[in-house]
Amino acid sequence: MRKKPMDTPSKLRVVLVEPGKYAREAEIDNTLQAEQAVVGGLIDAICPWPEDKACLILNDEGKIIPLEPNRALPEYEDVVFGTFFLCGDGGEDFCSLTDAQVKRYIERFRQPEIIFDTPAGIVAMRCEPDQYDRFIQATRGDGGKEPPKHRDHPSR
Repeated sequence: MRKKPMDTPSKLRVVLVEPGKYAREAEIDNTLQAEQAVVGGLIDAICPWPEDKACLILNDEGKIIPLEPNRALPEYEDVVFGTFFLCGDGGEDFCSLTDAQVKRYIERFRQPEIIFDTPAGIVAMRCEPDQYDRFIQATRGDGGKEPPKHRDHPSR
C-alpha cells in the first residue's frame, strides 16, 4: 500500500477517461478508496511514458470482469478496459498532472474508440460518443445491457 507523506495534497488533478465519452480534466481525492471508486475496483498503475512521469490507473480486473473496452494502448499492443485516469508519478505517491500533461493526455485520449480484435492485431477507430453508443447497442445481443466479451489477441 502506498504511504502518504504529511505534505501530500488531498486532491489530484487528473485526466479521466470513460468508455464512450470524451476525456476530461477532473479532480479526485488523493486516497486509495477514491481511486478505486473511479475505476470501479482494485487499481493497477502502469507507466507507459516513464519520461513524462505519468501513470495510467486502471481496474486491475477490467478484462476479467469484463468491463467495456475503452482505449487502445499501442505501447503495450493492448486495450484498457473500463474507466481509467492519468495522474503524475511522484515516485512514492501519485501526484497531480501539470498543465502540459493535462493538455497532452486530453488530446491523446479525447475521442472514444471502437475497438476491434482482428487476426492482424487490435484496431482502434476513433469516433464520437453517439457513434460509440450506436455501435455498442448494435453489437450486443441483449439490448446493450452487458459489456462485450473480450477475446485475447490470437498471438497471446
